[in-house]
Amino acid sequence: MVNNVELFSDAKASTVLAPRTREELLRRAKAKYDENHDDFDAVIAYADALFNSHQFVDAEKVLIEACALKETPDLLFNLAFVTSINGRESEAKELYRQVISLSKGTPLSKSAEYELWKMGEKIEARWLKK
Repeated sequence: MVNNVELFSDAKASTVLAPRTREELLRRAKAKYDENHDDFDAVIAYADALFNSHQFVDAEKVLIEACALKETPDLLFNLAFVTSINGRESEAKELYRQVISLSKGTPLSKSAEYELWKMGEKIEARWLKK
């Protein structure tokens, strides 16, 4: 994990986890989360486990809780990604725009621009002009 908030760090790896492994990771993450909802790392670990278990609606709810504890551009990006998966594209676009404004010129900002571009939004990005 980058900066302790990068979820879904390796999508390919999460798809090859055995179902029992995913269930065990989810069980352990939920137990730590249930112990203390104010522990940012525990909240992130639980959201990550939910995502890896394809429980995207619950992952989004937990990410919203994490944002209430500590809102960062990385976390907003992950929330936008899950919001998009859950079919709420306009909300995801707004979150991606927040990421861009909070992290101008960074790789994360470029990733958010790319996600907006994939959603059909016209953006003025230098990387598109090359």
